[in-house]
Amino acid sequence: MKRILLGALGLLALCTAALAQVNTVPQVGLGTGYVPKATYSSAFFGLVPVVTIGTDQICITGSANKIIRLQRITIYGTTTTGAQVVPLNLVRRASADTGGTPATTTANPGVTTQINRRDTGVAGAATATLVSYTAAPTIVDAAPTYIDSQLLAMPLGLVSTQPPGLVDFYFGRDLENNLAAPTLRGAANQICVNNGTALTNASVWNGSIVWTEE
Repeated sequence: MKRILLGALGLLALCTAALAQVNTVPQVGLGTGYVPKATYSSAFFGLVPVVTIGTDQICITGSANKIIRLQRITIYGTTTTGAQVVPLNLVRRASADTGGTPATTTANPGVTTQINRRDTGVAGAATATLVSYTAAPTIVDAAPTYIDSQLLAMPLGLVSTQPPGLVDFYFGRDLENNLAAPTLRGAANQICVNNGTALTNASVWNGSIVWTEE
């Protein structure tokens, strides 16, 4: 009897191990393919940022009817008078900035064409709004949530032997690790790139922003 019981337990263990290695088979007619989210991107070129310390330079503002999830912000820059390294902080504000002078043409991600990275006939136009500044906005939420911080190394011009440094706030893989990407709920919420020190040398920034809307 004891041998029969031990044998049954061994067989059960083998079956359990085998089942753990087999993917679940969906029922007939059920699709299990990856369904992409409505994803948008926008770029900015030739942005001359505000030199003042603690300024929101680039922001993405939430939507009144969609949940906005930030996937990525990339920035690289050069200077015209001398190399500089600047800490850039990514912050989430509960109240949107006011005032300031938005950049124009391709220097402003809100002006350049926003490319829908899914079928344009399915997802529709973006509802999040983007802006970059050439004169500092008024920061309403003075106690933001700090999401990330990186150093932007800016060499002297593109002719420099030192390549431009890249700041890459990347959250695209957070879902794979069961983490939530930085999220905006409501049109009053903002996520902004803020310079931690003053920009002592005239500089020019290029970059892009990628986000999803649900």
